[in-house]
Amino acid sequence: MMCFAIASNACADAWIRVNQVGYLPGDPKIAVLSSDEPLSGNFSVGDFKAAIGDDQGAWGPFAHNYRLDFTKFADAGKYRVKFAEVESPEFAIGADAYAAVPGKLLEFMQLQRCGDNPLTGECHQEDGFDTVTGEMVDVSGGWHDAGDRLKHMITTSYCVAALFLADAEDEAQHGAPLIKKIHPNADTIYVQIGDDRDHMPPETLWHDDQSDYGRGPGGPRSAWPATGAPEGPKFKNKSTGVANLAGRSAAAMALAGDIETAKSLYALGKAKPGVAMSVPVRSQYYYGESSYFDDMEWGAIELYIATKDKQYLDDAIAFAHQAQGNPWMGEDRHGHYEFFPYVNLAHWRLYPHVGAEDQAKIAEYYREGLERIRLRAIKNPYRLGTPLVWCSTNDVTALATQAALYEQMTGDKTYRELGAEARDWLFGRNPWGVSFVIGVPEHGRASSRPHHLFWKIKKHLPVGGVVDGPVYKDINDGLKFGNSFDEDEFARFQSDVAVYHDLFADFSTNEPIIDGTVSLLLLIDVWK
Repeated sequence: MMCFAIASNACADAWIRVNQVGYLPGDPKIAVLSSDEPLSGNFSVGDFKAAIGDDQGAWGPFAHNYRLDFTKFADAGKYRVKFAEVESPEFAIGADAYAAVPGKLLEFMQLQRCGDNPLTGECHQEDGFDTVTGEMVDVSGGWHDAGDRLKHMITTSYCVAALFLADAEDEAQHGAPLIKKIHPNADTIYVQIGDDRDHMPPETLWHDDQSDYGRGPGGPRSAWPATGAPEGPKFKNKSTGVANLAGRSAAAMALAGDIETAKSLYALGKAKPGVAMSVPVRSQYYYGESSYFDDMEWGAIELYIATKDKQYLDDAIAFAHQAQGNPWMGEDRHGHYEFFPYVNLAHWRLYPHVGAEDQAKIAEYYREGLERIRLRAIKNPYRLGTPLVWCSTNDVTALATQAALYEQMTGDKTYRELGAEARDWLFGRNPWGVSFVIGVPEHGRASSRPHHLFWKIKKHLPVGGVVDGPVYKDINDGLKFGNSFDEDEFARFQSDVAVYHDLFADFSTNEPIIDGTVSLLLLIDVWK
């Protein structure tokens, strides 16, 4: 970084952080200038000039931070924010600023395909065997969940439904058959294909998986049925039912046009209220989802839209008022996948189909969560109000999506800036100056050494994958990485607030996830 004279005649390093993809003309546009020393003066973007404004105080690795507001500048083109001798990375302003991003996100989803992968060919054709009965069941297809090879139906069910809503029907149709397969009869739904035995050596790509689930290396993998009770051979999850998975899967099948399967899944969810969680085998780690009213609301409203059966609408309204707002919003922490998928899309889907009284309540469920986050966000210069727990990018994207949907539903623009600044965090306006979307933008500084087997084994960059993102330092410190971070290029930007490493070793901050990728695709689609 360049060193320059400041008002106090001291010398300081300074950094300007921006959304490296860019901004739509009507977007709020706020860069962050950070330094070790106090600064003053003007900044510029093209022919736009303004004062850097008041010192926002210390946060994270920086003692002094300034919010550079160039919202009024909307001329289409490529620009850099400049202050003295310091420049930001290049970014775009224009109606087409995000035109290339959805294709990159879908490129990652295609790389994750299981069963028939466009890059490696066929894989996991023997998925799988029922862990209760021992019988073979066909649960092939779908997507590998992250940088490894197992498949979580908790995330897959969401991805199918959200892909349909994001107008990505081709990719949604790739995952939809698996949702039908995991529900082979009225009483059964599978929550997970494979488990953490996947993480044992040897490390291979999808088509050459040699993991052993008790039936020989490379043989059939475990298909775990959601039983509605705690599950796991050694460590137990805290499952209480199946309604979260069944309701979300019902929404996916209704959107796919398979109404009979959707009805059956929805009926299973009503029969077995409670939550299904992923199944731990070698370690105690699992996806501990705790909510299901939102998922049953989603299943009910998609069935109503598809069938016009008023009973589904009545159910959706009842579930909406049980789900209400998102409890995680405004909190400092929450459990791993505790409130997945973090934004209640069913409220948005239900809103046009109810009367004014219910509309007001549904909008308020969105607004109260946004307001709780806003009150946290105003305390730091990046206006980040979401928890920095594992998979923090999911929370950030959910906030931005909820802000966009709230504005779409009500016309109230109160939270547009809050949502925009959350989106901008994902694309590089963060203390590390890194886009958390692998390889996006192509010529910017984005995640480039992700925790993904294609990168480790073939040096093939899984472009378009959204990585987990920064975590609180105590979370990162509590994991076992050895000396993997001795050559950390971002050491200057780590702090007690948060840690991020663009290194394969850091599975807590730099592993790409399918649900986060699909969520960002939906955000781009709804952000207007």
